[in-house]
Amino acid sequence: MPMFQLIRAAPLSVTLGPEPRFADGRLVRGEHGLFLETSGAAVSVRRRFSHEIIVPRASRFLLEDGDVLWGPTGGLGVRLAPEHRDDASERRSVEAWQHPASFAVLADQLLDLGDPLGERIAASLGRRASAPLGPHGWVGAEWRHGLLRRVSMSRPEWPGVVPWRQALLELLVSREARFLEELTIDLPRLEPDADLLALAHEVLELPWPRWLTRLQLGVVARPLALEAPPAVRQHLTRLRGGSLFSWGARARLVIESAEDALAIEGLDDGAVDLHEAARIRVFPKKVRIERPTWPRYDSWPSWDFTFHDERWFLTWRHGAPRSDDIKVNGLDAFNVALLPGDRVEVLGALVLRFELA
Repeated sequence: MPMFQLIRAAPLSVTLGPEPRFADGRLVRGEHGLFLETSGAAVSVRRRFSHEIIVPRASRFLLEDGDVLWGPTGGLGVRLAPEHRDDASERRSVEAWQHPASFAVLADQLLDLGDPLGERIAASLGRRASAPLGPHGWVGAEWRHGLLRRVSMSRPEWPGVVPWRQALLELLVSREARFLEELTIDLPRLEPDADLLALAHEVLELPWPRWLTRLQLGVVARPLALEAPPAVRQHLTRLRGGSLFSWGARARLVIESAEDALAIEGLDDGAVDLHEAARIRVFPKKVRIERPTWPRYDSWPSWDFTFHDERWFLTWRHGAPRSDDIKVNGLDAFNVALLPGDRVEVLGALVLRFELA
């Protein structure tokens, strides 16, 4: 039978061994795979960002790759352990997302190894999309070649019914996140009353995708120095150094991509500073970035970058008609707290990256 990896989520309540046990049952390796045998209570199983399965008490249930078990005492992710991985080929692919040919080669290698991720890549080559990570409508994601490239968990005001810890665990065990490059988790807003350092250390114990280049844990009012520990950096060889938390009132927008047919005004050398605020005004086939002038009410949609509560926000200006011309990380933008690395997409033709100076 295939080998599985088990990923635990705090509070830790799983004992790994020949038959891994947790408070509400045990996992049994059988001829056809890994089975969940429940005992004390029903267990919720979430399956590949799609739906929830309630396994009743005293039941036997066949698990699949990417399942997340969630009971009253904690969480457990089930991930198929790849028997063979070609690190050199994987690195060449994640360093050249814009070239589908490298992912076509990777897809063939994965198919030869019997890895179902190869079929997904082959069927989605060249496709790019920014969309919520359904059914987690508050988690923004960028997809490329059928894979997750960037994810942002920064909308705690729209959490839905899935707690952020469960959503994060589901993300990390999914095969689609194997080549994830950038991950943002806004811990100060997800748990405003928590001890941030203790919470961050708890999060850092999770097994991160090995090709991660950016891991951002939120914006704080005062400097909070926390770098990835040596064990994490040894595993994440591409992770950029520096503090995992950010702070500061100075920020800028940098053009990441733009269609040639779009007229863009107000950007010098592909960037604009926000330390004095700024406004995005959207016209048909034209985007203008300017310093806000108060009051101004007209028929063209506009959004303001404002700094308050030690954070930058992208706010939809009062008096402007509602428009879905701007999205942040694939999510509709109304009043959004921005994090370093967030992508502001305008008219589906211009992508601006938000960075703290």
